[in-house]
Amino acid sequence: MNEHPRAPRSALCVETGTPIRLNGAEASVVIIVVIAAVALTLAGTPTLVALEILTGTGIVGTYLARRAPLAPSAL
Repeated sequence: MNEHPRAPRSALCVETGTPIRLNGAEASVVIIVVIAAVALTLAGTPTLVALEILTGTGIVGTYLARRAPLAPSAL
């Protein structure tokens, strides 16, 4: 081994390379979830309950999105 003993090594769990950026739809979902969490908290909902509501709606939304039929390729 010709490496210097203090050469920096990356951890195996860390991905290297170019970062993946969010597209417009993904970024808008993140923004809407943050705004909904803040609105629920400012309306007096306890933070834990607001997070439970957002988690439940996220699970239902994921379930419905996976069941949605694909758009025809002609569109």
